[in-house]
Amino acid sequence: MAAGLVVALLLLAALLFYEQARLESAVRDARAANSAYQYSQLERDLLKAALLCTRGALDPVRAANLEQRARLATQSYSFPLLDQENRSSLTQLLDRLEREPATGWSCERLEAWANRVHPVVIEATEVSSRVRSDLLVQLRVYRRDTFMGFLLVLLFAFAYLYGQAQRALAQHRRIADLESEGAFKTRILGTVAHELRTPIATIVGFSELLRRPHADTRDHLMRIENAARRLEQTLATFLDLYRLESGKALELKRKPLRLDDLAREAVEMLEVQHPDRFELEVEGGPVWVKGDEGRLFSTLLNLLSNAAKYGPEDVPVRLRLACSGRVARVEVYDGGPALTDQEARSVFRPWIRLPRHRGREGQGLGLTVAREVVRQHGGRMGWEPRPPGQVFWFELPCELSR
Repeated sequence: MAAGLVVALLLLAALLFYEQARLESAVRDARAANSAYQYSQLERDLLKAALLCTRGALDPVRAANLEQRARLATQSYSFPLLDQENRSSLTQLLDRLEREPATGWSCERLEAWANRVHPVVIEATEVSSRVRSDLLVQLRVYRRDTFMGFLLVLLFAFAYLYGQAQRALAQHRRIADLESEGAFKTRILGTVAHELRTPIATIVGFSELLRRPHADTRDHLMRIENAARRLEQTLATFLDLYRLESGKALELKRKPLRLDDLAREAVEMLEVQHPDRFELEVEGGPVWVKGDEGRLFSTLLNLLSNAAKYGPEDVPVRLRLACSGRVARVEVYDGGPALTDQEARSVFRPWIRLPRHRGREGQGLGLTVAREVVRQHGGRMGWEPRPPGQVFWFELPCELSR
């Protein structure tokens, strides 16, 4: 950034130096034009000498002044600007005054030389007028060029500084992204470790119970299987969340499937932990959709487990499925307490836990991933109050019956 400023300042200094040289040249020409005064004074002194000559001899002082005036005129800065004839007249006048003092000149001779100097005065006046006009033009050009140059240098400096600022901002964003990604990875690793602890402990504990004589093998295996499915669901949720946070789309393995069969399987799995809490209602026969079986199962499992976990234990969780036209709709109702509109919007954001839900199992990620899964299936998910509780629902394109 400093180098760019130095370059801009050097360009501005070079421009000002160049324009200053042009201005000084114009001022010198103006000064040359002002020296036309010497020619007019020479003409005046010649006329005055001719007038005095008629009254008597010309005194030596005035004769010396005439020689001095002629010398100043030939040494004037504007002398080279005169035409050849006028320069020759002035040179001849000076030579004669130096060879023969004017005290010996006749009155007619002095008057003749005054007449010869008069065209020089006229030309010098014209030169003065022309040079002054040129000076005004050059001054306007100087101001214009200086302003334009200064503006161009400022634009260059601004463009350079803007580019540097954009690069610095991009670097800061990149650093922030890396820090955010690092913080996200650290957080998700801690959450994964916490979430996996319970299903792993369940699998280990019931595996040990299976070694005991007279163990309830079927019940223990079912609990191990449920814990393993929960473990699988947790890992899938975190992997999907990581993909979404990285800006990647989910890799969906779509195939025709019955959503009502997935719902029954999810209910059977959760009834081990929440017996007699679920009521399943399927309207109008099988509900066919085309989607990723594992992710839709996790979505159903998440809605059902949330309703069972946060709803009152004495109120059943009702799961309703129906296919109306080309839309399959799934509704999960819990008995409350009902959320506010603001709370309902918050629960779909990652890592958000409502104050009433803190201290319970979960990290506030399931609904975030579930909503994105439904969206990438071409559907939508939402919430609506249904006092004394509420309904979480989602809709998917419904396939024809098979």
